[in-house]
Amino acid sequence: MLSLPLPVTAADAFGAAAFAGSCLWPLMKKRRALLAGQAATNLMFITHYVLLGAHTAAALCLLVVAQALAALPEGRSRWQTTIFAATVPGIAAIALFTWSGLPSALSSLGITFSTLARWQSDAVRMRILLLVAGGFWVSHNALVMSPFAMASDAFCAAANLLRLRGALRKDQAPAAVPAANANALPSGAAAA
Repeated sequence: MLSLPLPVTAADAFGAAAFAGSCLWPLMKKRRALLAGQAATNLMFITHYVLLGAHTAAALCLLVVAQALAALPEGRSRWQTTIFAATVPGIAAIALFTWSGLPSALSSLGITFSTLARWQSDAVRMRILLLVAGGFWVSHNALVMSPFAMASDAFCAAANLLRLRGALRKDQAPAAVPAANANALPSGAAAA
């Protein structure tokens, strides 16, 4: 008997593209690259979630794009702060207008923690908060039955954990021992 492959839907195609983006951005070392990768990946997730009927998550992903782009420049200008701050009540408004029960609550909590993460100036703090956000997102993605988004959550968590481990090891590494100076005087010796 000839078996045909399962059909690939548009939701699957956008989910796969978003997953590919999710595999790349957590590997970035610099804060700006992390943010740019998040913005690009979330553009694909918007369409994926709309096609799945997860409208709260789709709208929240649009806020993620706005947040990531506003947080890109170093420093905090007034316009950046205004745009970023406007997304916070936007989370509640989106949840209210697109409410679909537990999935809406989980995605709203997920974006709340990722909002805190994106506003961090330190990549380590950013990654820790993204891990917390990921717990809410993986729960949401299981409920809306998105294997691509769940795979993305797992990959991002693993990559962020690896980068955190590397950063923590670097911070805990012993200071380099200075090379011995052949011209140095022994302790207590007077210079001539």
